[in-house]
Amino acid sequence: MSLAPSRTASPVTRRTVLKVIGGVGAGLMLGCFADAGRITAGEGSKAALAPNAIVRIDPNGDVIVTVMRSDMGQGVRTSFAMLVAEELDADWNKVKVLQAPADEEKYGSQQTGGSSSITSHNRDLRRAGAVARALLVGAAAKTWGVDPSSCTTDAGVVKHASSGKSLSYGELAGTAATLPIPTEEPKLKDKSEFKLIGKPTNRVDNHDVVTGKAIYGMDVPVEGVVHAVVARPPTIGGSLKSFDDKAARQVPGVIDVVKIGSGVAVVGLDTWAALKGRDALVIDWDRGPNIGVSSATLHEAMVKEVRSHDAAPAGAKVVAATLEFPFLAHASMEPMNAVADVRPDSCTVWVPTQNPSGAKEAAVDASGLPEDKVTVNVTLLGGGFGGRHKADFVSDAVEISKAVKKPVKLQWSREDDMRNDDYRPASHHSFQGAVDSSGNPVAWSHQVVFARGRGGRGYRDAGIMYAIPNAKLAEMGTDSPVRTGPWRSVDHTQVDVANECFIDELASAAGQDPLEFRQKHLRDERVKKVLNAAAQKAGWGTPLPAGHGRGVACFSAYGSCSAYVMEASVEGDKFKLHRVVGVIDVGTAVNPRGVQAQMEGGCVDGLSTALKAEITVDKGAIVQSNWGEYDWLRLNEMPELEIYVMDSGGPFGGMGEVGYPPSPAALANAVFAATGKRVRMFPIKVSELA
Repeated sequence: MSLAPSRTASPVTRRTVLKVIGGVGAGLMLGCFADAGRITAGEGSKAALAPNAIVRIDPNGDVIVTVMRSDMGQGVRTSFAMLVAEELDADWNKVKVLQAPADEEKYGSQQTGGSSSITSHNRDLRRAGAVARALLVGAAAKTWGVDPSSCTTDAGVVKHASSGKSLSYGELAGTAATLPIPTEEPKLKDKSEFKLIGKPTNRVDNHDVVTGKAIYGMDVPVEGVVHAVVARPPTIGGSLKSFDDKAARQVPGVIDVVKIGSGVAVVGLDTWAALKGRDALVIDWDRGPNIGVSSATLHEAMVKEVRSHDAAPAGAKVVAATLEFPFLAHASMEPMNAVADVRPDSCTVWVPTQNPSGAKEAAVDASGLPEDKVTVNVTLLGGGFGGRHKADFVSDAVEISKAVKKPVKLQWSREDDMRNDDYRPASHHSFQGAVDSSGNPVAWSHQVVFARGRGGRGYRDAGIMYAIPNAKLAEMGTDSPVRTGPWRSVDHTQVDVANECFIDELASAAGQDPLEFRQKHLRDERVKKVLNAAAQKAGWGTPLPAGHGRGVACFSAYGSCSAYVMEASVEGDKFKLHRVVGVIDVGTAVNPRGVQAQMEGGCVDGLSTALKAEITVDKGAIVQSNWGEYDWLRLNEMPELEIYVMDSGGPFGGMGEVGYPPSPAALANAVFAATGKRVRMFPIKVSELA
């Protein structure tokens, strides 16, 4: 099947596009300026222009941008298309998006994570558009017999000012396809020339998403598909001993039961039949070696790893603190799923994945077919946050399809998803710092122990934003059987949150305002500007009602920086959030509307994990199974949220993970301002304040 462009277009199938751009080059980095071998759709004036693996211009004027990174709600399909369209001078209303299949030879790395999509690809995407524009200008100049320098472009049209002639990109595509690809480095626009970059723009998928036309993994239609779910061991490290499937096979709609590597798969005519069949299985599980593992035992093991901190400078005021962070599930709105169609000579997979190459590798291994016989199509992702880097659900889908000899749609339930995740690791943080008699910080020691396996690094530079002498960080690990993986902003969700809580403690020990203390010791002027803007917008220092407090925190990574000021109070055993002001600087924002949305989403994640969500372990098993136990902020609990996007004019920075880290810290600091008590454990509970 083909996944159609995001906007209504003339029929453009994935097969046609690959026919056009196949052989364009080894990847965008290498193929952007390489001759496409004149591979075109149609002939003469009806030919399409496809000078590289990213951009194609059809004779009807449609501009098709192929996006090689996954869109899980961060809007990368829109921002990538904007970057190409800017340098191409395309008519934005004619731009459509196709999702690239897994093909690192052609597209380079397709892994989506680390807020790296824009930072890694912005220049090459702009080059791709600029090369296409140069060919179109050349085609117009050739048609009119004029010098290319006398031609201009705007909104999908090449113009010749002195003669008044003009031709659309669609009219020029066929001629442009016959011209040699420019070998020189294209001149890219100065920021002052931008017409599209920096303009708040609706996402290309918005209409299809809200009308239900968007194709997520769960929506992929494949003729003859059957549906599967898998029974997995209920404990960490457990395994299958035996099973009885007689009752399961009697369930109406169940067509097969298959033993696979991860457990027992039940296959049905629909998902409901498969789920009911799974309920009817009689399984004897070996509960494995981790029955004695619990959140309490893992906490004890982490605490035991902490060593004595170095002595503080003589005469300094010493501050010591600890912080605890729990495991977290990714809990994306769309649980894991994949469609696999394994045949004797081919394997085709449709999957919402952040890691297309990993998904393809898993499909190759599970199918036993050569890599060139395996195709992985990437759909829209209903959330990812790092959880869709793994590919175990792809392996399962391929293994089941191979066994039943039919296309299979594998669906994880919410319970499957929450209890079989690669979780954000739990961590224990031990701090010791000091301030001198003038209130200046003179020492900083941070030991963090992660529950994600032994290993780590001894003391090194603390990597903090503040100018503090002798600032050190040590990372350690402890034995833990719980599977862990990247989670939105990875270690920043713990290390940097803890840092921003502890800098508040040093400010308090120095008897100084936490905002002024930060401003005095921050090393980066860019972060200072973001922090100052947040404070000004929030009215820092103005009176608050009794029992209310303001907290502040900032963050810098991924080429961007952010800050929040939050207002909170305590009502009985509950926290009430009154206002959040956030400021973000990504250097140059491709789509400010997308940046604002990501900042808002990161804030919601930060507040929810600060106040509610946690994954716990008991008797070797994950306790939480659904939203009733893994709680998230509801609409009526959300505070007033104000997000401001600053434009410092710097290089393009990352965004997807920048909105999270200062959020829990700003809230924890607001709680202290309101109560005079420090947060020592997340999620925050009134009864556990110290």
